[in-house]
Amino acid sequence: MRVTKIELKNFRNYSHLEQEFYPGAQILYGKNAQGKTNILESIYLCTCARSHRTGKDMELVQQGKDDYDVKIIFITDKGIEEEIRIHYLAAISGDPLRVKPIRHIYHNGVRLERVGDMMGLFNAVIFAPEDLQLIKDGPSARRRFLDLLISQLYPPYFKDLLQYQHLLTQRNNLLKQLRDDYAAENNLTEYNLNLAVWDEQIANCSARIISLRQEIVNEIDILANDAISQITGLKEELRLRYKTVASISENITLDEVQEIMKNRLREQAVDDISKGYTGIGPHRDDLMFNLNGREVRPFASQGQQRSIVLSLKLAELLLLRRRTGESPVLLLDDVMSELDSGRRFRLLQSIDKHQSFITCTDLSQVLRGYVTETYSPADIVDDYSIFEVDRATVTKVPPQTQ
Repeated sequence: MRVTKIELKNFRNYSHLEQEFYPGAQILYGKNAQGKTNILESIYLCTCARSHRTGKDMELVQQGKDDYDVKIIFITDKGIEEEIRIHYLAAISGDPLRVKPIRHIYHNGVRLERVGDMMGLFNAVIFAPEDLQLIKDGPSARRRFLDLLISQLYPPYFKDLLQYQHLLTQRNNLLKQLRDDYAAENNLTEYNLNLAVWDEQIANCSARIISLRQEIVNEIDILANDAISQITGLKEELRLRYKTVASISENITLDEVQEIMKNRLREQAVDDISKGYTGIGPHRDDLMFNLNGREVRPFASQGQQRSIVLSLKLAELLLLRRRTGESPVLLLDDVMSELDSGRRFRLLQSIDKHQSFITCTDLSQVLRGYVTETYSPADIVDDYSIFEVDRATVTKVPPQTQ
């Protein structure tokens, strides 16, 4: 895939922008807080209708405005031109047509009914400073990473996630009701028949989610291990493991996962009722990282954590290409300043076959041989274009000065 044009209206600090892009690396340079990251954010938004920086659409709206409009035009690897457009309208007090926020998503001019319908239409992988939270934060950040990746690979998976969340909410409401009822009678031993109905449905949905997560983690494990050695130039061993309900292993069938989940939910029923929420399931699972035989979170340095996350993103890139037959767009936000020259060189070598968007404050972080006002070819990527970003104005640097 290759983005050929983006159009922004009232998005972050952009009142209006129409900008064309080209094959190879798109290098966006300029001072901080000029709008470089906002361009990457708008592109990533078109993969899943979610920013990598915030879950609140209103934060994407330019100050003083009440809507934003983002459109990308891209060409698939089969040579087909397509477009994704997202138009968000904030709620306006006193306007009966804008009582609640509205978000319209369009594919090739046709409005999509659900966010799930856009999954897999346009694929991009982003690496930004916020992604270090994949290691530092709790399990929810790592589950979100897995869920967004798998949803791009298998759009029906996104529907399973929505269904699971609905079932979980219903079961938790029932647990709270049973807790209040049983507390009055001082009896928590009975397994409620209504609970059994929800458990059957949750077990079936959980099995599909867990099985697919395990399958994808196994593939990422191999790809990320290869990637970290390529990036660091060292013989590092990075291992990933999906941590889920006890007794569920990667070698059992979907039916067996369903049966284990059903039994565990029944066994946990008394404890769940007393707490008022469901204590096991995909919403509690985690993705574990080990580097050279040691758990990453307590022992890995800041530099190692950055290399691990970057390896994870490259594994995501390769897996999307392998499974979909399309090369995703790679978005690298302020990555180069945090890597030494050797790692920058090896990273750029590994992404040469993809269109990439790279932000930096100094061109020497990306282009070797950059001196004063002369840009010399990097000898790293085959094609690249340079854009200066200054106060929400994007200017392509003419080829003759590159």
